[in-house]
Amino acid sequence: MNNNLTCAIIGQHPMRFPWGFDEEDVGCNALKLALAQKIMELRQRDVTRFAVVADNGIGLYAGECVNALRAYDPDLMLYVVTPHEEQATKWAPYLRERYFQLLADCTVMEAASLRKTPDCEYDAYRRIIDYADMVLAVYDPATARGDAVDRAMEYVKARGLPLLKLDD
Repeated sequence: MNNNLTCAIIGQHPMRFPWGFDEEDVGCNALKLALAQKIMELRQRDVTRFAVVADNGIGLYAGECVNALRAYDPDLMLYVVTPHEEQATKWAPYLRERYFQLLADCTVMEAASLRKTPDCEYDAYRRIIDYADMVLAVYDPATARGDAVDRAMEYVKARGLPLLKLDD
């Protein structure tokens, strides 16, 4: 079996969820638990590398989960792409701390752009999708608004990669 499968994990912005940024909400906690379970299931199916965009939603949740699992599974790797170098400068302090910890703990980190550009977030998603053998998406097309995640989902389909939804 191939022990080097890679899964990119992408998801919609927190404001597209009913709870927004309220991580104490029961819905958010249920989502995080389901995400962790899916990551562990993928690990049992020989996925050893995970790739995320360092955003303040699914990318952060998934990256934190993979980094926690890496403490017990040295074969796991986490590849993180930031859209641009100063992405977290205006984030709330608690999110900035988690963001920088994610970057410090990951296996490989890179920035899609030095400065913020109109396409830097989409470029970051493209990088992790190009790196991946499959994509795990936390995404509701009914909430589409033409942002980088929506464009990334179209890119996944165009690439023909296996697409797993969180409820799969």
